[in-house]
Amino acid sequence: MRCAELEARFRDPSTVNPGAYLYGWATHQLDDHDAEPVPLPDCPECGKYAAGPGTVHARVWQRWARTHYMQCALAPYWKP
Repeated sequence: MRCAELEARFRDPSTVNPGAYLYGWATHQLDDHDAEPVPLPDCPECGKYAAGPGTVHARVWQRWARTHYMQCALAPYWKP
């Protein structure tokens, strides 16, 4: 039910901030369904995350990366 609700709100043209619902949908997939997304090969943002954390704490970077990869899996190439 939660998946369908988040997806519907993301895809609804009247939703004011669809990116917030995409983020919620992605984190729901990661946390509640143990999804294991992978980076899209031609997504520059995925490439940035795949390059490594730099000065950011590794666990934080990994969460950011996995969330972005999941967003790409759910809505490839979506732009706000």
